[in-house]
Amino acid sequence: MGNMKLRLGMLGSMGLIIGVTTLGAAVLLNGVLHMSLIWTFVIVVPLFLLQWYFGPKMVEYSMGVEQASESQYPRLHQIVKRISRKVDIDPPQLMVAQVEMPNAFAYGNIFSGKKVAVTRGLLNVLEEEEVEAVLGHELGHIKHNDAEVMLFLSILPALFMMLGRTLLWSSFLGGRRRNGAALMLVAFVSMAFYFLLNLCILWFSRLREYYADEFSSRNIPQGSRKLQEALVKINKRMSQMKEQSAKGQLRSRGRTAQGRANSMGLNPMGSGMKALFISDPDLADPEGGASDSELVKRYRDREVSLGQKFFEIFTTHPELSKRLKALDKLRN
Repeated sequence: MGNMKLRLGMLGSMGLIIGVTTLGAAVLLNGVLHMSLIWTFVIVVPLFLLQWYFGPKMVEYSMGVEQASESQYPRLHQIVKRISRKVDIDPPQLMVAQVEMPNAFAYGNIFSGKKVAVTRGLLNVLEEEEVEAVLGHELGHIKHNDAEVMLFLSILPALFMMLGRTLLWSSFLGGRRRNGAALMLVAFVSMAFYFLLNLCILWFSRLREYYADEFSSRNIPQGSRKLQEALVKINKRMSQMKEQSAKGQLRSRGRTAQGRANSMGLNPMGSGMKALFISDPDLADPEGGASDSELVKRYRDREVSLGQKFFEIFTTHPELSKRLKALDKLRN
């Protein structure tokens, strides 16, 4: 997947998201409810600012994130500084998340500073060159300001969700005698815009993952191979953890599924964290392989079912075999 194609795809998806938001707001607020579009900003901006400010703190609390001291992780700091210097960005703060799930994520704002975190599980599972490729991917997110872009876009559907719920409750509690049917219709239209916008944002998120993969491939020596091996190892380990969690459920029915996932480090913050990760934990599935290259080949060449292709439209990350094939085209 070429750089120009990715850029055009992201620009097109961004335009679609903004267009759908503007159209929906104009139709529902101005055309149907006879409200000024200024209400869009009155509702959206405070939510955006609050989530933007508190987001990094929520991430760190939920994932047990700590600053990685340079004395304890000298090689990681060297990698981050080297890549940052090459791509002309200020080195982000290096963090370590105290969870067993192998993953990594980029986050932060102007108050907290830009940050890149790797989990303890990732450092236990991957070789250093594979960690380097993962950090290259996350620094790609930093370079492209993906955390800020995705946060902004995620706020837009909330407008329609809140509007739809408000109108639905109004139709039930007081509007039936006057225009309850009309309010209910507008509520369902608003929720339809909410659903459509979410699909657009998920599509945009998948494009950003391809773009960050390409960034790592082009800025890390043999980056495509290293990142491919990292992705399949992460996927394999997460699938093993899911199996262990499922077995634990059979042995201990008194514990909730959520509690088990949290204790394994698989679902520390629900779906809200998944867009930050390098790999979606929910897409993990087992695959064998005698060597790194064989494991990559098996994941890359496996058949993707029609159900998996359909399910992908509801995910933040591309299907793994598609990522591996895209990286094949970027091999250096």
